[in-house]
Amino acid sequence: MLKKRTLLITSLLVMSSVWAKQDFTGSVGGLSNQLSSEVGDVNGNRYNFDMNFDYHRLRSNELERKLTLNVLVNDQNATMYSLNEAYLTRRWGRSELQFGRAILDWSDVDSHWGFGKLNNRQNFTGFEPGQEGLIGLVFKRRYENGIRFHIFATPLYVPEMNPSLDINKTEGTITSKNPWSKPPAQTARIEDRDIPIFYDVAYPEISDVVFKPSGGFNFGWANKHWDGGFYYLRKPENQLSTTVDISYNPGDDIINARVEPQFYYHDIYGGNLRWKNRDMSVYVSAIAVRPNEYPVGDELTTQYTQIEVEKRREDYVGGGIARENDRMGMGFDYVARLSPFNKEEDILAEDPRWNQALHGWVRYRFNRFFQGSTDVKYDTHTTDRLVMVRASYFPVRNMVVNVGVNMIGTPGDGRSYWSPYTNNDAVYAGLRYLF
Repeated sequence: MLKKRTLLITSLLVMSSVWAKQDFTGSVGGLSNQLSSEVGDVNGNRYNFDMNFDYHRLRSNELERKLTLNVLVNDQNATMYSLNEAYLTRRWGRSELQFGRAILDWSDVDSHWGFGKLNNRQNFTGFEPGQEGLIGLVFKRRYENGIRFHIFATPLYVPEMNPSLDINKTEGTITSKNPWSKPPAQTARIEDRDIPIFYDVAYPEISDVVFKPSGGFNFGWANKHWDGGFYYLRKPENQLSTTVDISYNPGDDIINARVEPQFYYHDIYGGNLRWKNRDMSVYVSAIAVRPNEYPVGDELTTQYTQIEVEKRREDYVGGGIARENDRMGMGFDYVARLSPFNKEEDILAEDPRWNQALHGWVRYRFNRFFQGSTDVKYDTHTTDRLVMVRASYFPVRNMVVNVGVNMIGTPGDGRSYWSPYTNNDAVYAGLRYLF
């Protein structure tokens, strides 16, 4: 493990010395969440090493080239990779054609709140889920009068890969080394006994997963300060779904659960209105998600396995205002779920990530050496809250020392999207080399 991390860090430092003056940027570092013995003592949350690497070459009369890669290794030797973007862009006149993996900048409310409906999520952490692009072709055309349209098409599908689950076919277990995953229950309480569950997972053929087409468009109008439009996209869901069948006879010492991955399609549509002037920006955004299938779950199966298989339509509207420059940044966002969800009745479907939530953040660079930031999200409907406070010290140009606190608060009844992750708090310190 140590040799693996040392090799990764050494190779990146060598790469940075060669590429620093070209089109490459990135960082490598690590952090420890061991500053407080009472916080963050969760497998996979104690310490980690990570790197990010970005190559972007944009020259006149050349193909634009972009590649962004992130890697994280935690204290359980679990490695997560994220190829956020990797594409080529050919421009001519007022048109351009993009090929590869690119983030579709179509929905502000989806990207700001980490819903992960349009683009994939990086998902190294729930605090900052990040985004991954979709693989395919994007054609863009703009006209002199400000009208523009984008068309996206692909025959390929790549689901979200993080955080992953570890499946042991021999022992019939599904576990995880990542604190942000949600593995199913290992046992079920029946008649005052904890009965182990044996999971039999059906593996699909790779061709049945990868070859699933998607397509959509974005049509709008833009000028120097304004950008407005609407979009539609039909694609497979970014996260895999499952069906579960259980068998158990009273008196047995085991529950057998048959799990089969499913790849459901959904339709996504919505719109944005944006305004920007110098370092000030404002947006209003809406998104609607319509599953093409509504699987029917079983209450006893969900009670035993904690696997939620049912789906609900989702509608969100949000907006925000921000001001950001090299010295400081601050912003405020709001999102409201318009679609119905009753957590007492919809127990077979996953709880919404956010319902009616507020988000405020501020960043300030005091001088060349010190910077501080605070980020707070609060759901007024469920009382879920995510808080991030960070202080950064730059002893030299290419190095930064970070100390901070990440906190999660959830309702007392344990029924919210964030409840399984309530122990993923952190009081941390880290060192990072920038190149």
